[in-house]
Amino acid sequence: MAPSPTLPSDIIGSRKVQFLNRQESLFPHLLRLSMDFSFHVLELLSNSPEKGKQYTLAADDFFNETNAVTPLFSSLHELNQHVGEQMVDILHDYLFGLQEEDAHPEQSYA
Repeated sequence: MAPSPTLPSDIIGSRKVQFLNRQESLFPHLLRLSMDFSFHVLELLSNSPEKGKQYTLAADDFFNETNAVTPLFSSLHELNQHVGEQMVDILHDYLFGLQEEDAHPEQSYA
């Protein structure tokens, strides 16, 4: 999993994206992580209206540089696709934390 992104200087806050209907969700990966685990899909609020909306998956219901699990994406569709591709790594880190071998891979002497 990629390191947490840093907080952009123009972000003034965030709000949680709510999923209302499990069966009709257009974003199944985001729905699964937010309903079955304690992840939150956040829309970031910016000072710059021309910047557009940005979304991220976070471990809490507010955005900061330590609880963001994914980079920022300009649409929920892109975020859902990224989460689907990285689901195993996201859940591994959530369930087991950062493992020692992940932080310091063994050196190859070959």
